[in-house]
Amino acid sequence: MKHHFFFIPVMCMFPGLLLAADVAAPDNLSLFESNYTHIQFGRINANQYEFEERVLKTSVDSSASFLMKAFESVKPVKQVSFKWRSEQLPEVKDAVHEKQKAGDDAVFKVGLLLKAENELGNPFLPKWMRQVKSLLNYPSENMIYLVAGSKNTAGEQWPNPYNRRVTMAAMSAADIESELESKIDADFEEGWQLASYRFGESVEVVAIWLMADGDNTGSSFTSFVKDIRLD
Repeated sequence: MKHHFFFIPVMCMFPGLLLAADVAAPDNLSLFESNYTHIQFGRINANQYEFEERVLKTSVDSSASFLMKAFESVKPVKQVSFKWRSEQLPEVKDAVHEKQKAGDDAVFKVGLLLKAENELGNPFLPKWMRQVKSLLNYPSENMIYLVAGSKNTAGEQWPNPYNRRVTMAAMSAADIESELESKIDADFEEGWQLASYRFGESVEVVAIWLMADGDNTGSSFTSFVKDIRLD
């Protein structure tokens, strides 16, 4: 993704599970279009996002953009999870390629914007960053990207190749909660996979980004996501 972030590095250890949040814990992220703002980068083609029966469909064609939801209150998050499947995949060759600018694409990733004590002023932010900041209800200078379908080992972290102040982390498959077990076999038969990430300690989240990208690898694919949770 050829863009720059205004966040500070977060280099702590996160083992894990993730879901998107709305109200009480555990939080289910409501996948309705009215809940999100589509943020587009200046010179990069935008993805197409569609909401179909609480499933988010993302069409990527050498493109990148994201959906953002800012929270009204700070969300303590210990684990994140969601189910995903995809028609084709980004053309990321291996774990080394994924850490480079040329391979910085993902079938789906969740960005967590963390609460900061103070906001760092910068009068030269690009338009899309100013839009992000205008939506926030709390200052945020730190960001973590949780990557589904990563070529890297589950739990591994690396600095974003475009900005070393942003931390990337590979999600993993994980045991599901007992109440979901009756549904999981049918989901797997349909090609759904479970991505999850668990933090060593809860992090304070003020907003999330939902994103897929294929701009760096020139990839075209369609991904589907559902049952996003922040716990």
